[in-house]
Amino acid sequence: MTFSKINMDMTTTRAEFFRNLGVAMRDMTSTIDGNNIRVISGDMEVSLKLSSMNHLALGPTLKLERWNLVIEFGDHTAEQREAFMKTFERAFHRGGG
Repeated sequence: MTFSKINMDMTTTRAEFFRNLGVAMRDMTSTIDGNNIRVISGDMEVSLKLSSMNHLALGPTLKLERWNLVIEFGDHTAEQREAFMKTFERAFHRGGG
């Protein structure tokens, strides 16, 4: 087993992030302290840390919030990490063309 860390650049509002996180973690126990989240699922514990980034400017008037998300896995198997990320990504996936 190995430790791993994933960095994600997310274009979302903070409120939308936590709304989607609630969907992703609905079957897991989580604690939230500001922008730090601890998720427990069975014998697996995952740490998430959200940090604000500069807005993404799309032209002179459209600015989108950006956040850096660091997901840290403890000493878990690749299968456990992949299962967690599949659930996480499904909740945050957006439709589009």
